[in-house]
Amino acid sequence: MAHTVETTTTFTDMLKYGYDDMIIEATPEQSALMKKLELITEAPTYGGKSITFPLLKNSMGSTVSLGEGDALPANLPGNFDNAVVPIDYHYMGMAVSGQAIRMSQQPQFAFAQAWTLETQVKLRAFRQQINRQLCGDGNAILCQVDGAISVQTITVDNAGGWSGFHASDINGAQFLTANQYVQARASGSVHDAGLKISSISTLGAYPSTSAVITVVGTCSSVADGDYLYAAASATASNDAYGHETPGVKVLIDDGTIASTVQGIDCSSDPEWQSYVGYGSTPGTAEAITPMRLMTLSTQIQAGGGGQIDFMCTSPGVLLELGNLADSSNQIMNATTYELGFPLVTFMGVPVFMDPYLADEIYFIDNRALKMYQPAPAGWFDANNDGNYITQTKGASAAYDQIEAYWYWYMTLGIKNRRWCGKMTDISTNSNWKL
Repeated sequence: MAHTVETTTTFTDMLKYGYDDMIIEATPEQSALMKKLELITEAPTYGGKSITFPLLKNSMGSTVSLGEGDALPANLPGNFDNAVVPIDYHYMGMAVSGQAIRMSQQPQFAFAQAWTLETQVKLRAFRQQINRQLCGDGNAILCQVDGAISVQTITVDNAGGWSGFHASDINGAQFLTANQYVQARASGSVHDAGLKISSISTLGAYPSTSAVITVVGTCSSVADGDYLYAAASATASNDAYGHETPGVKVLIDDGTIASTVQGIDCSSDPEWQSYVGYGSTPGTAEAITPMRLMTLSTQIQAGGGGQIDFMCTSPGVLLELGNLADSSNQIMNATTYELGFPLVTFMGVPVFMDPYLADEIYFIDNRALKMYQPAPAGWFDANNDGNYITQTKGASAAYDQIEAYWYWYMTLGIKNRRWCGKMTDISTNSNWKL
């Protein structure tokens, strides 16, 4: 007798899915520099909108060797400045429907409880956004529009607004993901409203730095050369422009990126300038050499009084450092950084990579960088009862969903720029991509 049997196809609704016992993250958490700063730098807590600290400078006035009977020296004031660190405000929001939460509480029907999973995803993204800022120049730029706009397809390049860095075929999309709002601006002026990225459709081909994104929203005014910024919603001007914390790219600098940092103009003040190791022709990339590294480290130590506790750089430059060590017959130990990234050492100083850093090497004194905050990061307590989860309510209606917001009022500041330095004009020759 011929039978019509039940199969895995007909039993599909009953069998459903079998889940493994863990969630696999498709990409590593890109927050290496933030992790390092959390571990080794002070996070002082202050009240008020900004923090001010006195900066003592060298003053040779009123010190002189004289002959017997000479008049004593005229008294001159000592040299000091006040550095001002304004606090920046960082936020993350999340919302999940009541149905998703309640239906995911049955372990046989979901691989994770909906609220727990949403918290994991959003806090991970929040840390990566902060890490991008800690690596950057404070301009809040995610990337730059490259070429004409075709309907809702936009070609982007120059991640961070920097040209000539990261010769990787996803450079333009390095700080972008699907389901992210961005705002286009030119010279600070808003072009259209916020755009939601629906997909990153093309990553390009090496050595191009362009990527192609598809967006939802009106982008008729978006033009070649515009910069894209992180946005909070589709509302125009509701974005990060002018609100992000300065990072090591501008704090550890000689005034090339910004003349005034923390309220002090360094254009004519070498004591408020970091040491920068340019190439033999500034602006032209050249190979790393032991002499370049030793010269800059000696300048920092002898001229600035800095102690180099660690160095950090981009993946491309770390490859060059590894190749330099190999060609110099140096023994490289298989050491890894806290996040699992490999590191090398130079004169006993660890050098680790952060994919969000420019193709530069930062020489950092632990005493110099501080993460200033008026209070530790945490959840908003909307009800003042210790419960940060609240029901979503509009002006005239309530919804079967809950929401929560995470905040961190924090600015990265630097106590003494001469304690730190950076090497730039570095050529990277490896054909690699992120």
